[in-house]
Amino acid sequence: MMRLHKYKSPLQQLHLRWAATTLLWALLLALGCRMLAVEWQVTHARQWLLQAGIGCIYLLVLLRGALDYNYRTGESHLLPVFGAGNVMTLLRGGLIAALLGFLLQPWPEGWLAWLPAALYTLACLADFLDGYLARVTNHATRMGEMLDMNIDGLGVLAASFLAIQYGQVPVWYLLVALARYIFLGGIWLRKRLGKPVYDLQPSVRRRAFAGVQMGFLFFILMPVFSPPGTHIAAALFAIPFLAGFLFDWLAVSGFVVQAPTRQAEQKLHLPALQSFTFHWLPVGLRLLVAVLSIYQLGEFLLASLGSDGPVSASQVLSADAGLLVVLAHGVVIFLLTMGAGGRVAAIAGLCLLGILQFYTSLTPLQIVLAAAYTAILYLGTGPYSLWKPEERLIYRRAGEQTS
Repeated sequence: MMRLHKYKSPLQQLHLRWAATTLLWALLLALGCRMLAVEWQVTHARQWLLQAGIGCIYLLVLLRGALDYNYRTGESHLLPVFGAGNVMTLLRGGLIAALLGFLLQPWPEGWLAWLPAALYTLACLADFLDGYLARVTNHATRMGEMLDMNIDGLGVLAASFLAIQYGQVPVWYLLVALARYIFLGGIWLRKRLGKPVYDLQPSVRRRAFAGVQMGFLFFILMPVFSPPGTHIAAALFAIPFLAGFLFDWLAVSGFVVQAPTRQAEQKLHLPALQSFTFHWLPVGLRLLVAVLSIYQLGEFLLASLGSDGPVSASQVLSADAGLLVVLAHGVVIFLLTMGAGGRVAAIAGLCLLGILQFYTSLTPLQIVLAAAYTAILYLGTGPYSLWKPEERLIYRRAGEQTS
């Protein structure tokens, strides 16, 4: 069979691979439906099959229309194979289609409750790998870009709707789910009205903000965290994300002038306000986290003494805050203050605050801490940082060759 491909055009070979993808997805859908019928309910399994099937059909139609663009940037001849990167992108699309199957259905119980979060987590990991594989194999294509953008938008849409459906985030979080579509619709409307639409310059901010939002969604779909903490986190994560879309809208509309870029460093020459926001504000946030956390630690130690003197270790462990959580928070404070793996430390701090609400309600001080952690997650730790390994993933895409 493989020898026959020598006598077929690249487009015909791509159509054969499209047909193989269709067959594979159909088999996987049938297998998934059977598994859910055993572990969940038959009616829920059938509804999952219908919705996931519609998602697969949409992606297959999208893929069929993109076959003509399976060529590298700067070239015009079609490549006869999808390539490892596009295969990973299609795997990610299948995971998102499976996630769509859980919409408009109750949150499953038992181990199935983890399945939506697991599907979206795997999809996020595949989002990192597909670009890496495409670049290291020199198979980055226009088709891959088209699929990637559409699957990204569909994934955020599906995960956001599920988070709202499960009560993990408030209804207004729909703005995050629909932001990309509202933005594209606004551009289309401006063109229809004959108004100018200015090109957006490359920005590492968009990639970082999108990655943070995706990370928030796969955490929020886990059956571990619950309101009201998740609602507070939703606001903290959504505001910078939506502000980024607003800034881009002002840019494409011509209300703000974008700064030029430095290609060598892949960073923006920012105006004074943006320079302050992305460089010096993180330093102030690190100091704020240190002061508030030390104050909170002092309160915990005073409470652990009690009115009758010091208490035993077991009593301290059973305290509302929990000694282990406080010790872990101490590590987070140290890392953030020193600027060592700051974004990862900020994620750890947010998780610790989420765990803390199992013991007691979050205080205003802890909510301010959560806001500071979220801001550092978006902005980084700024100058005077000891170690920023995560910046490499933001400023240079995995697998990208350097000159």
